Amino acid sequence: MASALDDADEITGINVTPLVDIVLVLLIIFMATCHLIAHKAMNVTLPKAAHADAVQPTPAQVYLEASGQIRLNEQAMTLSELSVQLQQMSALDTALRVMLSADERATWAQVAATLDTIRGAGVTRIATEVENKAP
Repeated sequence: MASALDDADEITGINVTPLVDIVLVLLIIFMATCHLIAHKAMNVTLPKAAHADAVQPTPAQVYLEASGQIRLNEQAMTLSELSVQLQQMSALDTALRVMLSADERATWAQVAATLDTIRGAGVTRIATEVENKAP
């Protein structure tokens, strides 16, 4: 009498396709949410505008906090250090785009000084970030 399991019916390998599918889904979810997680880590409350458009992330993200603290891509620095960093970045990429995210509680003098520093570093493509107003 033959046994229920023959040699041809033995499982000799593990099917990793479901594992790969799950890992890829998790990777996509992580990639979609990592910008939100990093953005929420900054202490910046953006002003709201009725006609705000979503923008693509840029290589140079400048944050101006309510306290006047300036960060370039999450690294704290002074205005003079920001100028030096942006000059180096614009020398490498002449089409450098800078996104300025200023806290709504920051003074206009702080915003103007930051914009002046960015322009003084040779950057001509500057965008500001705002949130949509609730209808």
